[in-house]
Order: sequence, then C-alpha cells, then structure tokens
Amino acid sequence: MKDIDGFLNIQKPEGITSAQVVRDIKRVIKTKKIGYIGTLDPIAEGVLVVALGRATRLIQFLEKVDKIYDTKVTLGAETDTQDRTGKTLNEADPSLITEEMFKNAALKYVGEIEQIPPMFSAKKIDGKRLYDLARQGISVERKPVKVSVQKLEFIEKNGADIRFIAEVSTGAYMRTLCHDIGADLGVYGHLSSLTRLKSGSFGIEDSLPLSKVTKENMDEVEKHLISLSGGLRNMSEAVVIAHAAERLKNGMSLGVSDIFKYENKNGASYVKIVGKDGALLGVGVAEGVPIAGFPFGAIQPKRVLV
Repeated sequence: MKDIDGFLNIQKPEGITSAQVVRDIKRVIKTKKIGYIGTLDPIAEGVLVVALGRATRLIQFLEKVDKIYDTKVTLGAETDTQDRTGKTLNEADPSLITEEMFKNAALKYVGEIEQIPPMFSAKKIDGKRLYDLARQGISVERKPVKVSVQKLEFIEKNGADIRFIAEVSTGAYMRTLCHDIGADLGVYGHLSSLTRLKSGSFGIEDSLPLSKVTKENMDEVEKHLISLSGGLRNMSEAVVIAHAAERLKNGMSLGVSDIFKYENKNGASYVKIVGKDGALLGVGVAEGVPIAGFPFGAIQPKRVLV
C-alpha cells in the first residue's frame, strides 16, 4: 500500500492518551509521519483529528479552532487534578444547588475570561511540563490566560451531576471551568466526563471509532480519509491557473492574475491554494490592498506542498 496523505476524524475512547491513539493507528496505516490536533486527556472521548503523511505539515493551520464539548461537572468535591481521577481535597453538600443557580453561575463564564492553567496539564513553564512538577508534589505560580467561551448550554441535572454543552476557543480548560463554577457556587466541583463533539469543521457524527481502525477494515478506513484540501474546508480557497504552481515552488507570492476562482469564507486571512483539479498546492496569507474585486492584493505562501 502506498503512503497515505490526509486526515482521519477519529472517535477517541475514554481511558487512553491521545498519543496512544496515534501509536495504535501507526500499527495499521503505512505513513512516514503522523500527528494529532488538540490533545484529549485520558478521561475524555470524542473527536481527535489525526494527520497522516503530508497532512502533518498543515497541523499549524488547524490547531487554533473553536471546540464544542458535552461536559459533566460533579458538584460537592474538589480534586487536585480538577477531574474525577484526582485526590479529593475538599468536600461540601451540593444538595441545595438548583438548576437556576447553576445557570446564573455559568453566565459569568460566557465571553472572554481568564483561566489559571491547572497544575495537571501539559503546559510548560521554564521548559518543564506542569504535570511532571505536579506528580513530584511541586506547585508553581501560573499566569492567567485569556480564553473565550461562546456558549454554555445547560442540558440536565441529576443529583450532584450537571451536564452542559460548551463551545470554547482553543486553550480553554474544561476541567478548570468545572472547578471554577463549583467554587463560585460554594460547594466545589470537578469534571466527571467529557466528550468533544466538534473540533473546527470536524464533527463527531462523521468520526471513525478507533476500534475500527484495523488492517482487516482498511476499506472503511480509506472511506473516512479526508483529503489535504478537505481538511481545510473552513478556509478561504483560491483556485489558481497552471503556472502558479511554479511561482509557489519558488516561494513567490501570487497576484490576482494567477487566480482562476476565489471563494471567501468568513473573511479568514489564511487561504488554501488549489489547482483546477482540486489538489492542494499550499496555504498562504491574503494581504495587501483589495484589487480587481478581490478582498486582497496578493497571497503570500506560508506552506508549499508542490
């Protein structure tokens, strides 16, 4: 089998790391390079986008996307990891907390907010991952980071468990969100389950369960393979004429005369550059003064694949 280039929208099961997903796939699929976009902790399941072959060169353009999570917070206990896997630090009776009280507390977190990254996280400080320090019993000061929460939608309450849907920007910690809401309610709280429903344009309804990625099931795996261009479907698109590929190879910018057709999506600055056959040639940045009906003057290449 030839080397595979493209993306797989994998449905990660709970209980394994994102790196383990990659290792499992690598045993099945022949590819020189493989990577994933957006870490999911072992406690979490759902959409994990895996890049194969040349698709790994496009990861940087898919990392900073919004994500949607089906989240369950359990009130009444604070843990050192901010999720159910950790050691209990504090407890309180959550029985008086109502649906309305939760909704009111959650309102504070809609919009641009600041979060202090949890100690049990992959974030690095002075070159050291926080979770490595946390496992040694070391706690260090962490600076708040700004993230955005577009939506917090209450779904149901079952005893101390409250389920909600959250749409958040990249870098948001759902564990910390659950911890902070519980603290505001005065009864503590921690993340007890998490399912990523969407990462950018990749949704769970189109995902392939990891258990189905087997050598005996390669026909189905290949049906789920998303092309290089398809993986960037939320990006503006410039279809270019034949000689434009040579300009790209030489690192030259593309003018509007090189463009056969252009589709603008949400005013995105990144533009995928494709040939008339639909093959992805590269990714560039639209810049310069608008000209000849185009919302830019030129496309400066950032990643060339030809």
